[in-house]
Amino acid sequence: MPFEEYRRFVSRSRSLVEPIYRSSIRKGHLMEKAIFYLVHYGLAVVLPAVSFLKKPVSMLGLWLGTAFSIATMAFLFLWGQWPLVGSYYARYLPAALAAAMFVLALLRTRTKLPLWPPRIFGSVVVVVLGCSAGFVICFVVLAFAGRWHPERGIDLQFPLKGGNYFISSGGSSRTINNHMRDFPNAQEFAIDIHKLGVLGGASSNIFSSSNEYHHIFGEPVYSPCAGTVRESKKDVPDNAGTSMDVDAEDGSGNHLSIVCDNAVVSLMHLQHGSVLLEQGERVEAGQEVGKVGNSGFSQEPHLHLQAAVRNDAGRLVGIPMRFGDRSLARNDISTSAN
Repeated sequence: MPFEEYRRFVSRSRSLVEPIYRSSIRKGHLMEKAIFYLVHYGLAVVLPAVSFLKKPVSMLGLWLGTAFSIATMAFLFLWGQWPLVGSYYARYLPAALAAAMFVLALLRTRTKLPLWPPRIFGSVVVVVLGCSAGFVICFVVLAFAGRWHPERGIDLQFPLKGGNYFISSGGSSRTINNHMRDFPNAQEFAIDIHKLGVLGGASSNIFSSSNEYHHIFGEPVYSPCAGTVRESKKDVPDNAGTSMDVDAEDGSGNHLSIVCDNAVVSLMHLQHGSVLLEQGERVEAGQEVGKVGNSGFSQEPHLHLQAAVRNDAGRLVGIPMRFGDRSLARNDISTSAN
């Protein structure tokens, strides 16, 4: 096959396959989003409904079932990324339902119930409930403990102004920080930031993945410290909603890395063409450096912020960041004036 004919064949094949590939990616993201909504709202509704409708047959079954349900509600409260599925204030739904289930359990203790279920099936259910409650409680403890950091780390200025900003991922536990791994890495204590609207949502339209609906998209980003630009990139296109059709070398998207004292502070997933500084330039704390985008490995507009130092092996490893007197973790809100 002549070279030109081969090129035309490859081009035609790609034009046929690419729409199918992109369609499958979109369907995958839609399925992922549906599951995300189901976990948040499905569990928050189904477990309380079962608790209210199912009559207990033993005292152990009553309290172990209640413990399992309340632990699950506590986990949803600590782990859930509620602004991404509606509103920050929706996280108080599982908290209120947990309180209601506890009151219901107290009222049901007035009924005469045997300590242990009279039937074998009931005994199996009690054992399963006990193990399930213990399992979920472990994750609740991990999520709660992850809100504290093992060391002070680096003091930074918050990189956004004029609004309420929600931390969707951050902390010292993998349960609430998607950047944590089993090995030290530069993103270890990174945080992902979204802007909240009046109703507490990250987007004004939860049924659309369009970048423009996200309150943070296009927001000015300010340098969190004074230093020298180590790395700068601004030519990566913004993703169209949840699609991430990017090469591995563009995973950070448009970004800026700044050497502040002995740390490397990085701002990632910035808007295409918005980065204002080049490598080697000096930057002051609070200086505008770009705008929030949706570039690189990013499924929705947000700002990724991390700080890292080199260990003895010369590898960049993440360190905690403090803003004033706070280290931010998932579900924290930072209110920043203009």
